[in-house]
Amino acid sequence: MRPTRSVATGLITGVALATTFAVVSARPSQIPIEAPPGPSVDFIALDGEGAPIADLQAADVEVRIADRVRAIRTLRRVAAAPVRATASARVPLAYGTNDNVASGRRFVIVIDQESFSAGREPQYRNAIEGLLAQLTSADRTMVAALPFGGVIVPFTSDIARIRLAVGRVNAQGSNVESGSDLACRTRRFLESLQALLERLSTPGTPHTLIVFTAGLAAPRRDAPTALAPGMCELLVDVFRHVSTAAGAARANLYLLQPADIGIGVSLPRPTRGGLADIGSDNPLEGIENLAGVTNGARLSLDATGTASLLRVAKESSAYYVAELEPLKEEVFNRSRSLSVRVARRGVTIRARPEIAFAHNVPLAGKARLAVTDILSSSEAMNDLRLRVGGFTVRDPDGKLRVGVLIEPAESGTALTSAGAILIEGNGRVAAHWHARDATERPLLGAMTAAEGSYRIRAAAIDSAGRPGAAEVDVDVGLTQVGALSLGTLLLSGSRGGTTSLQLEFGAEPTARASFDIYGGSEGQRLTAALELARELDGPAMSTAPLALTRADATRVVATGTIPLGALPPGDYVVRGIIRLEDGTAGRVVRTLRKVAR
Repeated sequence: MRPTRSVATGLITGVALATTFAVVSARPSQIPIEAPPGPSVDFIALDGEGAPIADLQAADVEVRIADRVRAIRTLRRVAAAPVRATASARVPLAYGTNDNVASGRRFVIVIDQESFSAGREPQYRNAIEGLLAQLTSADRTMVAALPFGGVIVPFTSDIARIRLAVGRVNAQGSNVESGSDLACRTRRFLESLQALLERLSTPGTPHTLIVFTAGLAAPRRDAPTALAPGMCELLVDVFRHVSTAAGAARANLYLLQPADIGIGVSLPRPTRGGLADIGSDNPLEGIENLAGVTNGARLSLDATGTASLLRVAKESSAYYVAELEPLKEEVFNRSRSLSVRVARRGVTIRARPEIAFAHNVPLAGKARLAVTDILSSSEAMNDLRLRVGGFTVRDPDGKLRVGVLIEPAESGTALTSAGAILIEGNGRVAAHWHARDATERPLLGAMTAAEGSYRIRAAAIDSAGRPGAAEVDVDVGLTQVGALSLGTLLLSGSRGGTTSLQLEFGAEPTARASFDIYGGSEGQRLTAALELARELDGPAMSTAPLALTRADATRVVATGTIPLGALPPGDYVVRGIIRLEDGTAGRVVRTLRKVAR
């Protein structure tokens, strides 16, 4: 039989390694004209246990703006907390995605100094200490003391600076407070909170606003109805202005209050001067009012102060962004009502009641990112959804190379540039690659590396200027079976009459599995089989023989076919089994993901 070249060898010889990074764009004639991005709405979707939901689809969501249902162009989930996806003992990861790259969170800690009396500082300090244990290098935290202290420390990931700033915030409240005093300090606090939010009203990652307060007044007069308002009158509009500023700043509010707030407070009693018309002196009612107008969550501080902040950290770990179809008469820079609903039972939605769309700046007027910028940054890039896979092959001279396969998650997406880096465990970049032509399908690259465990960070930019970055762990090395070495198992599918490597399968009737066998001697006898299973070490659902083709004196290619038509969507483990004549056996595995299409 005439020797044939393996998929892996064809891959490596067809890829030229670049020694420097430069942004390479596809030819203009190859780039389709895409619709400009529409306005977007972000929200949090939680299950019954308060954990972010991972599988919402655009069809599940209804977005109303100014009581008008808006069509959703795309819905994507953003992992805000840097929780790396890891292979389980049952099924390894099929590939890496943007979900493996966390965007980080933006926490704004606000302490209402005038509401806490001297000696009660541990109530908020202990709670914040519990939050600090949940922060990572991707998170940024600001600390502010209102109304007079202002921003104590701007956004930082330095835990020591945050802890020091919180320790400097002292309680300034009084143990004796009249209704007028309560109303005056509430107005001062809300006006300063509005000013802080207006400073945050810039596009980007949503903010998680954590407000510590020991009591706020509800809207009230400061004089009997028959008389002119007093100097401490608190209008409903003061609360509404905070809600509008929170919508513009994309801020989700959490109000943290002592558990004993409002205990022992009595409602005002009617008097001859009509004081019953002034309003309530209960400091709990103002917190309830602020939570109501902002759709904020109201939480109690426990004895140690940590449980509520653990909930905040959990709920803020992921959110959804719904890109809407733009309207010709779109309203910008004006706050309007927002409502987000999900057609699924047991789901809690956290969304602000108001939103203001900023004018979209044309892409030509923006500073465009280059793939090198994305790769050199640790920031998440989720605008362009990507899939990335890694595998090991061996050159004829014995050197190992890491193959990289990059796929846009959305069909029809045209990439203009792409690249990848190989990162060692200590964070050092061991190798890099840049695509000469990012429009190629499949988009493949290769980097030389020594044996070991690495992380691949792949990046791409599409024709609309959207950046994306995805990461996946890869073990560089061959699997030893006696005197033989096995390369990585690769999966291919048929598209347009050609067979090529791919990471995800849908309507394809079959998939082809292949891997290289290195070493051994001429005439050595071995048997090979291909298994499909639900779990890594679970029983085989089906078994088929592997065809062995001699490629050269030291390499044999093993190939087999996997029927996909009858398989329901899900993850499956493909196992390539090699057994030598003396009984020695070994295997290589790969996860095949089938999705409904």
